[in-house]
Amino acid sequence: MAIPDQAPADLSLGLADSGYLRERRNPKPGDLFYLHLRDVLDALSAHATEERLKVLDFGSGGSPYRYLFPNAEYLRADLEGEGLDFTINADGQLAGGKAASFDLILSTQVLEHVANPALYFSECRRLLRPGGKLLLTTHGIYEDHLCPNDYFRWTAQGLRLILTNAGFQVRAVQKLTTSGRALCFTLQRHLFLGGASPPASYALFCRVLNRVLRPLMPLLHRLVDWCFRDCRAVSDSESGHPLYVALLVEASH
Repeated sequence: MAIPDQAPADLSLGLADSGYLRERRNPKPGDLFYLHLRDVLDALSAHATEERLKVLDFGSGGSPYRYLFPNAEYLRADLEGEGLDFTINADGQLAGGKAASFDLILSTQVLEHVANPALYFSECRRLLRPGGKLLLTTHGIYEDHLCPNDYFRWTAQGLRLILTNAGFQVRAVQKLTTSGRALCFTLQRHLFLGGASPPASYALFCRVLNRVLRPLMPLLHRLVDWCFRDCRAVSDSESGHPLYVALLVEASH
């Protein structure tokens, strides 16, 4: 399926002008999260389909990747928010969610915020039809980001293990934003964000560097795209990529 360069705005969510949605649906060189979000989008886009699936966005947030499944019956679940079809209970189960009722469960950058991943995967498996697919992304290395909590970082091997223990058949694991590309992204985030209370001299250094580099960010990102073009998405079986910002897993019921 061809993915449009500019995803349509989702007016039903009231987020048509949201930077959150734009940066995920159409990440551009110069965006602070570009190096990571471009790789996530490209990896997810490989699974885009026009099939009439029943999809659950499990931990949906703003559902930025909804447009990859244009003909799906697309249902959203989260702890709270606008336009949800289901609410996730305190015990991690889906209020009103019927067993074996979904063809695909989409979980993007959710698992690091889940207090009980084994329970989350058990619920995913309960909700999927036999042969249904779980498509999941989560972080390998990343700064703390409370939403409202931030519990875990994952290795490819660890994610395979917990999914297998939950009864899933893991079809593929990809490392996203790896090696030198991961280092560039992490360094950029550190320089532009800084610490909570950095030394005055370092804070001044970061401000000066930010002012100098920020106008050059689109060019620098294109340079990283070229230098580390083989570090966007790689199979976990490929050697030489021990450092990665995120993971994408495809698993089946």
